[in-house]
Amino acid sequence: MNPRSESVLYVVKAGIIAGIVYVGSRILPAERVTSDVTAAVLNFFGIVTESYEQAGRIYLEYLQISIDCTALEIIAIFLGLILAVKASRTRKVIFSVTGSSAVFLANIARISVVYYLLEKGVPWWIAHDLFSGGLSILAGMLFLVVSEQYLPQINENLYTLLDACETFVSKIR
Repeated sequence: MNPRSESVLYVVKAGIIAGIVYVGSRILPAERVTSDVTAAVLNFFGIVTESYEQAGRIYLEYLQISIDCTALEIIAIFLGLILAVKASRTRKVIFSVTGSSAVFLANIARISVVYYLLEKGVPWWIAHDLFSGGLSILAGMLFLVVSEQYLPQINENLYTLLDACETFVSKIR
């Protein structure tokens, strides 16, 4: 199989794995865990907050914590990219656990900062949209930098696909 075909197969496998991880993770109480841990962090730093459930929805004070707030999508994508790669099982497991934990903790920090900024009167679009979007971009870049060191096969597959796309675009110009 040529490198382009292998890379396409890799991305398809990564997408399937990410989908399975995301759908499977929906049975977990992710919103509750995210809200509870964030409340504990904020309380640790002296910002009194409460996590609670009301009418089947999870809240951190006045903020509703939805599935989108849990970082499960990003974790699923990262796990798909990690688990689909041809590498040793040990390396993939270590990178998966470490990466998922880092994303979870970064997400807790993100929600904590957003809550703090909102409490200080910063508008929602800055505190949430701008800050969270920037953090997501940074997380993606950091993933690529770290994976280059620990699982370079991920980036090799992605570079091969980018090269194929560049070749295709240059042919149609």
